[in-house]
Amino acid sequence: MTVYRNVGEVPDPVDLALVIVAAPRVPEILAEIGERGIRHAIIESAGFAETGEQGKTLQAETKRVLEQYGIRALGPNCVGVVNTDNGLSTTDILDEALIPGNTAIIAQSGVFGNILLDKLHLQRLYISKAVTLGNRIDVDESEILDYLHQDPTTQVIMMYLEGAANGRLLTRTLMRVSRDKPVLILKSGRTGQGVAATASHTGSLSGEDSLYEGMFAQTGVIRAKSLNELVEFTRVFSTQPLPLGPNLGIVTGSGSMGALATDAAVIVGLEVPPPSMAVVNEIQKRAPGWMNIKNPLDIGPSGLFEEALSALAQDPAYDMVLAIFTIPHAILLNLKALGVDIAQRFGEIKNLRKLAPEKPLVVCVVGHDDFVDLAAELAGPAHIPILTSPEMAAEALAALWRYRKWKERSTS
Repeated sequence: MTVYRNVGEVPDPVDLALVIVAAPRVPEILAEIGERGIRHAIIESAGFAETGEQGKTLQAETKRVLEQYGIRALGPNCVGVVNTDNGLSTTDILDEALIPGNTAIIAQSGVFGNILLDKLHLQRLYISKAVTLGNRIDVDESEILDYLHQDPTTQVIMMYLEGAANGRLLTRTLMRVSRDKPVLILKSGRTGQGVAATASHTGSLSGEDSLYEGMFAQTGVIRAKSLNELVEFTRVFSTQPLPLGPNLGIVTGSGSMGALATDAAVIVGLEVPPPSMAVVNEIQKRAPGWMNIKNPLDIGPSGLFEEALSALAQDPAYDMVLAIFTIPHAILLNLKALGVDIAQRFGEIKNLRKLAPEKPLVVCVVGHDDFVDLAAELAGPAHIPILTSPEMAAEALAALWRYRKWKERSTS
């Protein structure tokens, strides 16, 4: 590629300038960009407000130059954007991370966005857009939310937020966006030490966490308590329909896993009612005498997993279904060695999606990683998330129901 000695020599057309020079040179480089007529920039350079008073002065000077030339800018202290629609990436990412999906990422931290892109495709979560904001010298999270609200390829938005650039504007924006698309947020700065850490990271003022908690509840935001919860909840939101009610049906191969899922579900506001008599009578025709047909439905070693799951999925008593797969790895290896088709024990999960397409269906696999991979194969290309914690699965389904209730209230 041709390298030019200065910005003025670069021929037309130029849509975007990516600034990666040392922080003290950024204002003069932006002035060159402005003179050249370029009106969009991403400033990846660090060393601004996040470093102290001297950095704040430099950031103020940088902002003055942006305003002088009418340049809209992301950053500084970020890694820019990724757009899987057209393959644009202003940071180094894996090719697999460019597989188009329906979920957008907004992150104040550049590395946070990068690391997520490194792993999400391994969990079958694919991205439409990713935007890192850094110190938000100009463009902030509210503007990006507005953009993603209108983006036809984005259906779900996940955010890492350290502090709001404008709290009132963010509240109004979230209220508007959440009515159409779910927004899931991981907010740092929940403790005094966490607040100090965010200030030294992107120069953000986190504010009182209780204020954010209230804002999220008011605007329908699903708040994640951890990075793992943010990813797992987003996997469910990006693949499942919203439930029509709070009733959860659970099919499990382990009574203990069913009990854990039940506790988690009830604590977060779901109900776990018994199956309808029609379903009980149907399952009893093939069930062994030791099998209790209730909810959770523990099928044990009966071999009736597919039948039981199919019955609960179609039972009008349930608005959503959780299937918990359990099998000791040694038994799995023995079955494989004997040539047993594992799909016969659990059924083709992908076919179950067709039985009740209007109901959320989540699969939880407890056991060896090979078993998790096997479940993913059984799910095939169907949009069924495979989680590895019964509690997390139940909480994710409850989050779907909370969001459904908020949407109904906010639009009524």
